[in-house]
Amino acid sequence: MGGPTASGKTAAAIELALKLHTEIVNVDSRQVYKELNIGVAKPSSHELSQVPHHGISTVGIEEHYNAGSHAAKHESTIGELLKTNGTAVLCGGTGLYIEAMINGLDEMPDIDPDLRSEILDEYVAHGIERLVQVLLKLDPNAANLVALDNPQRVMRAIELCIQTQKTLSEIYSQKPKIRFPEAEVIYLGIQHEREKLYNRINQRVDQMIEDGLIEEVESLLPFQSLKSLQTVGYTELFRFFAGEIKKQEAIDLIKQHTRNYAKRQITYFSNRLPTTWIDADQWPQYLLNFEL
Repeated sequence: MGGPTASGKTAAAIELALKLHTEIVNVDSRQVYKELNIGVAKPSSHELSQVPHHGISTVGIEEHYNAGSHAAKHESTIGELLKTNGTAVLCGGTGLYIEAMINGLDEMPDIDPDLRSEILDEYVAHGIERLVQVLLKLDPNAANLVALDNPQRVMRAIELCIQTQKTLSEIYSQKPKIRFPEAEVIYLGIQHEREKLYNRINQRVDQMIEDGLIEEVESLLPFQSLKSLQTVGYTELFRFFAGEIKKQEAIDLIKQHTRNYAKRQITYFSNRLPTTWIDADQWPQYLLNFEL
């Protein structure tokens, strides 16, 4: 169960898991962190009580963790669910985590330290705009795979393209290495009309602020340089606390950046995964297809 943020996939995944009498494995790259809660829209305590969830709040923000780590950690969980329940529901908005879990990933090359230093120097001297231009020359399709407003991810993408002499699309287009060959994998996504989805995102951000997101981010200020915190909802408020922008501007940027992220998620799931998109109002009817 994938798709864009705020689409309602958590609720849909719970309904599906209840229908199939099985459990849910998280495939969201931000919900794995123990210290991140409001800003990553973790399932509520009520939702977590409805169906057992795996892979949520399992690592600390200071740990080195990625899609490969997550797949290795929870592959056996999925295997056990398939063995005992016959099914498992994966839920999350990080397409790369889903690919790693189902198909595995090629090992990424070690990056030449001199190359990494050169790219960092370029960023310090000229800012993110110059790096984005470099990346788009290396791979014109990079905007569909990388958040171009995130310096760490842009620099990492440039490193990979130069080190491998391949585009990002080529790097991530390895042949499938199915982890669960006996299982039938169905990729589902909940979709809304674009304007409705954006309204849902704006409302969710407002609710996050009301629920205490600003206070959550303030508590994480000592750790703001960590890679795990270079993400939407946190970086904007770090700028607010640094006095760079006003609070309302930070909130507006969170909404804008989340909408941008949702657009990239839709592109990723549409282009890289054989996703069946279900209109949100048609989900109850579609759920009837799953009878045990």
